[in-house]
Amino acid sequence: MSADFKPVMHPAGFDDALARILGEVRTGHYFSMAELLATPGQDKQLRCSRTALLAQVAAGSNAVDQWVAERPRDPNALIMAARVAVERACRAAANQAPQAQLLGRRAADLCAQAAASSPGDPVPYLGRLALAAGFDERVNGPESCPVPGPWHAFRDLWRIDPANREGCHRMLAAVGHAIGPHPADAQLFAASIVGSVGLSALSPLQLLPLYALVMAYEYRKSQRDGLAHLMWSSEAARAEMARGWTWFTTTSKDDWLVVDLSHLAHALVAGGRSDLAADVFQALGRYGSARPWATVSATGDAVEEFTRARSTALSAAARRRGPPGAGRTSP
Repeated sequence: MSADFKPVMHPAGFDDALARILGEVRTGHYFSMAELLATPGQDKQLRCSRTALLAQVAAGSNAVDQWVAERPRDPNALIMAARVAVERACRAAANQAPQAQLLGRRAADLCAQAAASSPGDPVPYLGRLALAAGFDERVNGPESCPVPGPWHAFRDLWRIDPANREGCHRMLAAVGHAIGPHPADAQLFAASIVGSVGLSALSPLQLLPLYALVMAYEYRKSQRDGLAHLMWSSEAARAEMARGWTWFTTTSKDDWLVVDLSHLAHALVAGGRSDLAADVFQALGRYGSARPWATVSATGDAVEEFTRARSTALSAAARRRGPPGAGRTSP
């Protein structure tokens, strides 16, 4: 491996088709976006991840506004109008802008329109969940996870698309940062999801506890806890690494997101299993993600932290003197 390796940290990750059109969307053109979302054969996770990133970019342009104006009956245009409206409303709420409530009501209306035009599509319900989280709508959770959060919106989404990846990650962030950091609440929520009846062993939500562990580490680091790094060697952390490793070895590239693999690779390196992490880095190829690397880095430099961890893992693999996947046990 080249000593000057530098990861590609693009929010589109492995989705090259999405990465290619973001520049057009940013400059106000919607044609490629409409074409991409109309591509047949997209599963729900891919559709959700694409519309989420497109909305983040399109919120700063008039691309979707033009799309709706020219194709007002296009269900994908209505979906994206709702996504963009939610993005703008949540940004306004985060900045305590005076027009936040008005934008929130408009976004909610557009989510309702999108849900009516595309029955069974989880994206409008993800919009409702994002609004509920962004505007701090909280109720206590069920007995399995009695922590405050936007549970009404989450339950509505779950009925439409059980175990939706984006929805569970939005909920994790909401319960973990409700009026200040609550990493224990996030860990309880993650545990309730992986313990839920019927969750597939192939679901990327098997990695959700690793995200909660990063949140807990981030909190301890903010409290200047000099022993925070030891949490990655705990029995609980090792159990989640084993869960993640099992998921990785039983899935394929079609199931992977760069950010999920990054969280697994980090946990394995931090937990002393760099030999296993090497296979995850090999699967990542030239790609990386800002999180968790920026979060766990002492300097906030995601590229430096990723590169160092990758080098450690590949060196461990070289010392192992065997092909990837050979002669190792689970964490």
